[in-house]
Amino acid sequence: MPTRTGRIWRIGILLWGLAVAFGRIALVRGEDVPPLPSARETAAAPAPSVEQLAERLRKMEETNRRLAEQLERNTREHDQQMRQLLGRYAELEKRVSEGPRREGQASEPAVEPLPTMDGGGESDLGSPIPDYYSFEPEPAVSDPHYRLSNINAPPKRPLQVNFGPGFQLQTDDEEFRLQIHVLEQVEGRAWANGGHAPPANGFFFPRQRIFFNGRITKPIEYVFSLNRGLNSVDLLDAFLNINLDDRFQVRFGRFMTPLTYDQFAIRPMWLPTPERSLFTTNLGLNRQIGLMGWGYLFDKRLDYAAGIFNGSRNSFQSLNNGKDFIAYLNARPFQDSESLWFLKYLNVGSSIDFGQQDQAPIPRSLRIGAVSPDAALPSVASVPYLTLNPNVIERGDRLLMSVHGAYYFRSLTLLGEWQYGYNSYAIPGRQSTAVPISGYYVTAAYFLTGEHVENRTMLQPRRPLIPTGPNQVRGLGAWEAVTRVSRLSVGQDVFTAGFADPSLWSNSAVTTEVGMNWYWNEHFKMYIFWLHGTFGDPVLVRPGDFQKSSDMFWLRCQLWF
Repeated sequence: MPTRTGRIWRIGILLWGLAVAFGRIALVRGEDVPPLPSARETAAAPAPSVEQLAERLRKMEETNRRLAEQLERNTREHDQQMRQLLGRYAELEKRVSEGPRREGQASEPAVEPLPTMDGGGESDLGSPIPDYYSFEPEPAVSDPHYRLSNINAPPKRPLQVNFGPGFQLQTDDEEFRLQIHVLEQVEGRAWANGGHAPPANGFFFPRQRIFFNGRITKPIEYVFSLNRGLNSVDLLDAFLNINLDDRFQVRFGRFMTPLTYDQFAIRPMWLPTPERSLFTTNLGLNRQIGLMGWGYLFDKRLDYAAGIFNGSRNSFQSLNNGKDFIAYLNARPFQDSESLWFLKYLNVGSSIDFGQQDQAPIPRSLRIGAVSPDAALPSVASVPYLTLNPNVIERGDRLLMSVHGAYYFRSLTLLGEWQYGYNSYAIPGRQSTAVPISGYYVTAAYFLTGEHVENRTMLQPRRPLIPTGPNQVRGLGAWEAVTRVSRLSVGQDVFTAGFADPSLWSNSAVTTEVGMNWYWNEHFKMYIFWLHGTFGDPVLVRPGDFQKSSDMFWLRCQLWF
């Protein structure tokens, strides 16, 4: 269907052709038709005879015949010109719709875009009206004072499109890249003492996320991701990374803070257990807005990160003027050693956070079976063992530290971390109290099917259950046996200072997890786990029901590409 612009052009061309035709008719009339006599000449002249009138009539008929022939010739010429103009217009429309020719095609003379009258189609380069939705730079013009910007349009670049992992679009010179990834987790939880909330049995969506990442020229990298929350879609990550040199990079925006190894070094879809340790899921700072410098030193045997952040756990905005300083250090001292080759993938390091807070406590309840604060899991799916009183605020200094070790050798993964520090709490009108915190976790995982690991990242099974490549041999997938013990305790000050009720809650919890990870291929994974939690003192699970322990069967399906 022709566009409004095309119809306007066709009407304009038709009117122009008719004007030309009628102009030629007027010229013919002016050349062939004798002028009429004036009134005075008519009055003085004698009355014409019959022969004279007949001669005049014959001449008028001859003139009309010549005019009719001329009009017919003009009409044919006009129709031919109209066909040529319409053909030329159709050719221009085709060139505009096809865009620039690919490399190797025959070149054709450049055609200037036709101006428009309704704002559609090609841009009117001479129009002073700004296009507020255009992603194209303004072209350079001869008058430097006419526009504020004289940017030359960038050259068009061919794209490479492929899959694995994720969808990727990249220019041939690898300067520009866009990757799209999806993380989907669906799980079922069955608490042995469930049936009432909390805890509640059922099916849940811990994480539904889409990631966009890439670079706009190699030094400028970006990440943007969305997360499905509880009945909402939220911003997850949004940051820029300036990578001029691997030894020092700058990251600015909202991203995972560099506190604790299991949070900063291992992404959630590559954990050996369904979730992180008790300390990290309850007190980890998670994602925050900040500025961080990071990089790799000594042939990448040492990686570090240090930055300034808003401080509020899992926050989008700063709730107070104080900012947190967070730093992380991880070393692989035997990475290049030939004699100690079995320690090549040994990691040791530490991380620290210090800042001042003045806000509502986040979280207010410490839980077992919890997930990261940004995950979409209702609180009824986990069991609280310590809940602060409603009038308690987090105010004063906060210091959190950790020392970690990670060892990877062939099919074996060993992870361990000791976490400690304090949070400062207060009741309005009273002085703040620093409440000590400590915790640890130890994780062991081993691939029964022979896969080797060097760190926790995407894994390709040796014999996938569902092959993704033509040369892969079908099998039972990869099976990984996993166990973990995790503990978190809070000082007795949380009770003596009046921040929580000791008759309802416990200030410590220990969880033991045993399970199996089943990798169908590099994209699909199942967690099959049993979680057993014990509390330092019986806790209120439901009205009138105190329990010293709680058990849960945990089944999670995960898709990542």
